[in-house]
Amino acid sequence: MLAVLKESPAPGFALREVPMPELKPGHVRVRVRAVGICGTDIPIFEGVRRVPYPLIPGHEFAGEIEAVADDVHGWQPGDRVAVGLVIGCGTCLACRAGEESRCPQITEIGIHINGAFAEHVLAPVSTLHRLPDHLTFADGASVDPLASAYRGIRRLNPLPEDSVAIFGLGPIGLYALQAVRAHGVRRVIAITPRAGLRGEIARALGADAVIALNACGDLPAAIQSHNDGALPSLVIEATGKPAVFNDVLRVAAIGARVLLLGIFHHPASFDPALIIRRELRVEGSFCYNWTDFEASLDLLARGLVRTQPVITHRLPLREIGHALELIRRREAVKVILEP
Repeated sequence: MLAVLKESPAPGFALREVPMPELKPGHVRVRVRAVGICGTDIPIFEGVRRVPYPLIPGHEFAGEIEAVADDVHGWQPGDRVAVGLVIGCGTCLACRAGEESRCPQITEIGIHINGAFAEHVLAPVSTLHRLPDHLTFADGASVDPLASAYRGIRRLNPLPEDSVAIFGLGPIGLYALQAVRAHGVRRVIAITPRAGLRGEIARALGADAVIALNACGDLPAAIQSHNDGALPSLVIEATGKPAVFNDVLRVAAIGARVLLLGIFHHPASFDPALIIRRELRVEGSFCYNWTDFEASLDLLARGLVRTQPVITHRLPLREIGHALELIRRREAVKVILEP
């Protein structure tokens, strides 16, 4: 079996032939048909994010069940599945409440245990979701980033009268844009470092305005010019870049909700007065639970969210090095690898 291995804390990875994963109780073996490169995978390959070694990364994936353990019922070889990365302990209060992403002993496929940058991967039954026949495997591999955006948006419950500013037009930001549009919000303003492909995709997916930070001057004024003179009532951070954090707070209206979706791998400094004096409600959202994933899959199945504009490249697994270079040069938005 061919797999992409992260073998040490040093930057880099290796393509290796590794043994086929052996079935375990409560698991199925999935033949990976599509796997996305996530922004979280980059710090793993660069040695910034600590993970167990050796590790096969990759957690945005879909495929076909190839084999099932003897104690698994309701699933069989040939079933098409999209797979969530979150594995809870099953016994803590969070897991019992259906909030496995809050489990103190959370395990994530591709981060704590071997993932899907490989031809085959083991997955617990608790992570499986049936992939409708009219959706592609690339669609199935896109549910993870959509669900990561959807969870936080669901919790903040956008209203039709809301205006929304979204920082960051990577996959999370672009799926957040579509999710808030599905909630029927009044206006969506997308904010990106510079004009280019991502801004064009955002417009195609329903952004009312796209603001390039390198050309806008006064950011709050630029947003107000596209929002009837008002600042947004909901601001979504989807970059994970510490330098953006103060701008995120600065453009929020008095009493606004601020949603942090980006995963920060470095500390961010900010002025707490921006939160206190304007009574901002700041919330973080981390991955998703089973219900969030299922609801996101339903958004795709009903055509309320589209993956094709976000997926800019589809490459063989062997070309992962080229794929990572495309992402680093910002020439790709979402790359789907096909083992």
